[in-house]
Amino acid sequence: MHLLATTSGVVDGAPEAADLNQAPGDIVVLSAADSEIAGLARAYDAVGGPSLRLANLLRLQHNLSVDLYVEKTLGQARLIVLRLLGGVSYWRYGLEQVKAVARERAIKLAVLPGDANPDPELTGHSTLSPGDCERLRQYLVMGGEANARGFLGLCRHLLDGTAAPPSATPLAKAGVHCDTTRQDWPTAAIVFYRSVVEGGQTAPIDAMVEALHHRGIGTLAIYVASLKDLASAAVIKEKLSAGRPDLILNATSFAAASGGGLDPLAEYDCPVLQMVLAGSSEESWRQSSQGLGPRDLAMNVVLPELDGRIHTRAISFKADSHWHEPTQCRIVTYRPVADRVSFVADLAANWIGLRRTPAVERKVAIILANYPNKDGRIGNGVGYDTPASTVAILNALKGAGFDVGVYPATG
Repeated sequence: MHLLATTSGVVDGAPEAADLNQAPGDIVVLSAADSEIAGLARAYDAVGGPSLRLANLLRLQHNLSVDLYVEKTLGQARLIVLRLLGGVSYWRYGLEQVKAVARERAIKLAVLPGDANPDPELTGHSTLSPGDCERLRQYLVMGGEANARGFLGLCRHLLDGTAAPPSATPLAKAGVHCDTTRQDWPTAAIVFYRSVVEGGQTAPIDAMVEALHHRGIGTLAIYVASLKDLASAAVIKEKLSAGRPDLILNATSFAAASGGGLDPLAEYDCPVLQMVLAGSSEESWRQSSQGLGPRDLAMNVVLPELDGRIHTRAISFKADSHWHEPTQCRIVTYRPVADRVSFVADLAANWIGLRRTPAVERKVAIILANYPNKDGRIGNGVGYDTPASTVAILNALKGAGFDVGVYPATG
């Protein structure tokens, strides 16, 4: 059997067995969330305490990987916290082995759901009390640096009897990350996920804010739990209604308006550009003949188009270049690519310039295909009345103040 000697970071995942080769630590936290691992590493730098090991569950999908990790690391721990997304079936063999070693060696164990909802059945696999498990879960669910420190403080309390930290305090579901707007500059809003803030992974957002600033564009960067979350939609409305943006750069995924919902970005009558924080590594993207992988294409290209987004390109990729020695974990985070950030910033500036140009000075072209089939005609398309649709578009443009004309193609 092939065994891959590797570190504990993961970007693209791998089916091979992997030896994380971590030395034992007092506390071991297993999670599939890069942002959570990054946030805990940063909090540990600030507060210290009993030795901590962090590992991504995606590196422990092979049974041999689990056996090696139990033997080398988990078996010597004093406290194990397992954040399991998808329930028992997601990591059945791993959970069985972790439970076995915890009971055999009297290791404190907390098995917590990986999402925001409590799961008493899953937590029932723990050796800690339901109350202690719930407190640990609350720190991780509420997120942010203060709660990450509280989580580590509670772990230390459970091991050494130190003073218990204050209870978890909610990190707002949505809020302003930064505001560089000026009255004499056009404004671009950037909307991105709260998890990017939780894990300290805002480098691509900060790079875009800086790039827009160099082009004389002020930015209001807003983090949200989801565009479908009512509290997040309310924050967007509150922050953008006062000074309506010239353009919105959206870095959230999926489609807000799917299933009959409302798109909170649609009411500002401005272009919404979709930029991608890719979930794959830059290396795999460059080596792939199709570019972005299927998951990124679906979530960040196909589905956002249902909301009328204008796709741009990926401005960052996942990178595991930061080795965090205290936790013996390679921290996976977003790394911006400068020329791609510049491309999107230029595109945003061009759209803003176009939007501020009077309609009579704009030139808009509608290009219709002429398919070479037996019944071919200009704009032929299955299920569409293309000529009627084109006329409707031309009438709408004329009503908006455009000088409309029809010009036959010559080549």
